[in-house]
Amino acid sequence: MSDVPPLPVLLVEDDPDLAANIQDFLELRGWRVDYAPNGALAMHRLISGKHSVGIFDLRMPGIDGLELCERVRTQLAPGLPVLMLTAADTLHDRLRGFEAGADDYLVKPFALAELLARLQALVRRSGGNVSTNGNTLRIADLQLCASTREVTLEQQRLKLTNMGFTILEKLMQHSPGIVARADLEFYLWGDEPPGSDALRTHIAVLRAAIDPPGLAPILLTHRGIGYQLLSSRRLSP
Repeated sequence: MSDVPPLPVLLVEDDPDLAANIQDFLELRGWRVDYAPNGALAMHRLISGKHSVGIFDLRMPGIDGLELCERVRTQLAPGLPVLMLTAADTLHDRLRGFEAGADDYLVKPFALAELLARLQALVRRSGGNVSTNGNTLRIADLQLCASTREVTLEQQRLKLTNMGFTILEKLMQHSPGIVARADLEFYLWGDEPPGSDALRTHIAVLRAAIDPPGLAPILLTHRGIGYQLLSSRRLSP
């Protein structure tokens, strides 16, 4: 049994049959599903601020899942956990989704039980891992403010995904130590990590933000072990 209580979820899916199956499955388990068949209506629903998690289909006519996610992150609900549904399991699709601000994704077709597990993991992480003590972490030229969820690189604010922020905060807290891959996956998803290699994709998106061309890399991957954030920018050994 999960320790995550059922919460209000916004479901945005233009396939009415799939949407009905998801809605019936979740509501039978106590979740309150607010259904929107397109991105435009979803934006209107999001204004209420009553949702605890979102499920967005990637490919929809008009405002698709990527644009909807970007507007959520920049305007409507920056802290809303988002699970993206996609018909293609390619690195390009995953990167596009994560760069737009998605926290996780599922490839169609999927088992409804896995959808439920992913939702529970997202809600658990968003409820339990957000620091509100106002502490600021500084590593090399990076600065992270936990209370405002702002990250700067050489005093320039970075645009990170929710998952990227969470990963960076964890690595900064343990820098210059190595965070084991298994420990990081458990921190992000509990005992229900995604079946695909989502962590590596999130790391790639984060690395692109904090290790831009022209700077010595600070985020290192130790294959088979985990990830490390160096305490200063220097050439890796």
